Amino acid sequence: MKPLPIMYRFGLALSAVLLLAACGGEEPTPTAVSITLEETAEPEPTDAPTEVPTDVPPTNTPEPTATAEPTATPEPAYTAEFESTACEFAVPPGRDVECGYLTVPENRNEVENGRTVRLHVAVFASDSANPAPDPIIYLEGGPGGDALETVPLVFEMRFAPFLADHTFIMFDQRGTGYSEPSLACPEMVDLTLDTLDDDLTLEEGQELQLEALTECRDRLLADGVDLTAYNSAESAADVADLRLALGYDEWNLYGISYGTRLAQTIVRDYPEGIRSVILDSSYPLAANLQTETAVNADRALSVFFAGCAADAACAAAYPDLAQVFADLVDNLNAEPVAVEVFNLANGQQYDALVDGDTLVGLLFQALYSVELTPIMPKLIYDVRDGRTNDLVTILSSLLVQQEFASQGMQLSVQCNEEISFSTPGEFTPAPNFPYLDPLFEASAVTGQFGFAVCDLWQAGQADPIENEPVSSDIPTLILAGEYDPITPPSWGESVGDQFSSSYYFEFPGIGHGASVSAECPLGITLEFIADPTAAPDAACIADMGAPAFVTPGAALTEADIELEPFTNALFAISGLRPVGWEELQPGTFGRGASALDQTVIIQQATPPGFGADTLLELLVGQLGLDGTPEQSGTYDDANGRTWSLYASEFQSFPINFAFYEDDAGLLLVILISEADQAEVLYNAVFTPALDALTRD
Repeated sequence: MKPLPIMYRFGLALSAVLLLAACGGEEPTPTAVSITLEETAEPEPTDAPTEVPTDVPPTNTPEPTATAEPTATPEPAYTAEFESTACEFAVPPGRDVECGYLTVPENRNEVENGRTVRLHVAVFASDSANPAPDPIIYLEGGPGGDALETVPLVFEMRFAPFLADHTFIMFDQRGTGYSEPSLACPEMVDLTLDTLDDDLTLEEGQELQLEALTECRDRLLADGVDLTAYNSAESAADVADLRLALGYDEWNLYGISYGTRLAQTIVRDYPEGIRSVILDSSYPLAANLQTETAVNADRALSVFFAGCAADAACAAAYPDLAQVFADLVDNLNAEPVAVEVFNLANGQQYDALVDGDTLVGLLFQALYSVELTPIMPKLIYDVRDGRTNDLVTILSSLLVQQEFASQGMQLSVQCNEEISFSTPGEFTPAPNFPYLDPLFEASAVTGQFGFAVCDLWQAGQADPIENEPVSSDIPTLILAGEYDPITPPSWGESVGDQFSSSYYFEFPGIGHGASVSAECPLGITLEFIADPTAAPDAACIADMGAPAFVTPGAALTEADIELEPFTNALFAISGLRPVGWEELQPGTFGRGASALDQTVIIQQATPPGFGADTLLELLVGQLGLDGTPEQSGTYDDANGRTWSLYASEFQSFPINFAFYEDDAGLLLVILISEADQAEVLYNAVFTPALDALTRD
């Protein structure tokens, strides 16, 4: 299961719309690079397995034994081609990115049928004038996660540090994202949206899922897709072909979650050219999701409840948290609460019913995230007391995330590589929190429902090697998070036992995806990349601790806010920003007091031709506002300019807009506030920004 993206802030979405309107992308000139593989000596397992990994690490790990070297098997000749094309995604401002498509066989056991897949690839240039010759290739989680579609939202926050000395390569794995064909199942997305407010029984929900998956499968089969060819073994071969097609002698593998399983498969089958490996939130091949998932989630919940109890402020604000949550789950299952959620992907509002099982799933997902974990005690008490604003914000974010995954690719991997090695009826219940059992036992990915789904999906049977540990002496960094609910630290340790040249680190207070969650694990990762042969300095771990749980604080005052100058080369503007607010995107500053803090100020400029009316229409469409906001007044700033003011509201968050237009184009300032802080932020942040914003 892929790690959650950084909380999808409404202000970040607004900023992305404005950036797209103001900044155009460059179209690269198409060029083609081909590499022909004929009876290549690259290791390939005999009877190459069709496998599909699921992002859950193995249980019942076999006795440590060296993985047998795959025997090179003659294969029909084929040509892997890389053609430079335009990037399908919005390139982050200021980044030099070359995009293209790698064309490879769909099924390397049936090359003669001529069917191919095209993988969308993005090569991000290093910030260094003399970068290291070995790039980093990132392997997305999931399985089925779309890597490139989220680049405009998360690249700068997650991956930009890796550009200091290295080229950074991202790609959509076969069946995902912009790669062709896509195994996405919009039928499942539609089903989710259509049934948000339906109080369905488990059996009714599963029947509807089977119907939607049947439609998706039949559509893919009608298009000629071979569902047995979308698995880790084929993806590993894709990555090996990509290195050769791009002309790199060696590179560094970097996987998070399911990406670590793909990395292990690459290490096993194609070790040539791998300088180092980073396994963040490890998922071993020998996983048994039926017997481990509920137990692993149970462990993480125990860590979470104990963490709050050990924090004096958290324990005082939210006493008996574990019991309060258990009672809340029971109450919501008896009487679900109705809320209204918003889908940023299509700009529509939806009525939704939230029952206890939904809340259990939400807590499980929240423990992935170092941002969300600290707010969960407060959210649990808020929902108990009838306050659902934060609940709505998280549910809205999760609605968006389903747009960034390929359900069909996940099922092909899961059915081929997990269910193939599972036994109907086997399930290990959670030892401490029985309300976890319904969530996982009935799941298509981790439970008994998966057997019915996989019988429908027909993704083939993996070779037994896909359920065996991988051994290697390639330098490897293994990272794990204490709070991780899906890939526990013990899985990282078990993988480390098989990698003789590995360094293992566990981080307190961190969930899933440690390397992109905090400065300490990021620093360790960068140090390892610089020299994989030496143990990185991990002294910073001693300074880490439990999550900074959110507890009630004093009311915000204007005296609490300090401003400082900023300049932005992309928009050629200067102005004032609040001290401590992070620049999420060019000209977009988020306070980030918590993962759910939507407080953002956007200060940008457009060239002539982008008037206020045009931008307002874009924003209305993005947020699904009830009509274009009416002008609410004007503001005469300290420079003698008159700004046009507009006001609106989105899911109880007040939004203030200000526009000033002259011959040079449009200046704009947008403030999104918490309702109870709107007046303070208007006076202390918004109007000073209008006074200070100028073109350079």
